[in-house]
Amino acid sequence: MKNFILILALVSAVIANELTIKSEDGFKLYGWLDKPTEVKKASPVVLFAHQFGADHASWSDLAKKLNAKGYATLNVDLRGHGKSILQNNKENKVLIENRVDHIKEALLKSDESVGFENIPADLIAWLRLLSEDKSLDLDNLYLFGSSLGGGSLIPVLSEYDAKGLVTISAGKPKKLAQDIDMALATSMTKMLFIASKNDPLGAADTALGYGKKSILGVSLIISDDSHGTVLLPKVEHFIFSFMDNIE
Repeated sequence: MKNFILILALVSAVIANELTIKSEDGFKLYGWLDKPTEVKKASPVVLFAHQFGADHASWSDLAKKLNAKGYATLNVDLRGHGKSILQNNKENKVLIENRVDHIKEALLKSDESVGFENIPADLIAWLRLLSEDKSLDLDNLYLFGSSLGGGSLIPVLSEYDAKGLVTISAGKPKKLAQDIDMALATSMTKMLFIASKNDPLGAADTALGYGKKSILGVSLIISDDSHGTVLLPKVEHFIFSFMDNIE
């Protein structure tokens, strides 16, 4: 009986971390909030947005390390990904394609049905939900995004003054180009744009372009040919150094 109670308590704790919101166009969106175990004041917040075809789990290892450093983390499944695939109670999910030469086609077709231009609004809605939690300090907000999630996070800076933004292999959604340029040109957020030199989707050029357009942004191009969060083992120390140097 005691073991059953313990298991039930553990399950309840896990379920309590799962959050949902509904987008303006009817997507039920899922996110997972984890807070540091020992806190004496409101915790700084990190919002993670994953790449196309992935889900929130791609950031899990880094999120745990940030939890240990005192950050609260929100890992979300973007619309059409992971558990966030119901729109008005009907399934609407992205096309999963692992072949690099077919990813761009899958991305375009998925965009037509899922509407990636709405992702920034979804992310802003998540932050508004977090702002209701007094144990969280959104004046100390950090934004992390990979590929599709990276490009989609930049327009959020027009609504929220983040302390820092980190992208890995950031995408360049055409429908968000104007919003991205506006955010880069006006935000005083410190930004780190990471990509591999031989990125198969051309993210190195995008990272360099974002760095030039931003006010306080820097680009980091590493010697590699990978895309997205698979680069994390090679760049984590740069990320932590970047965060440690933000006042």
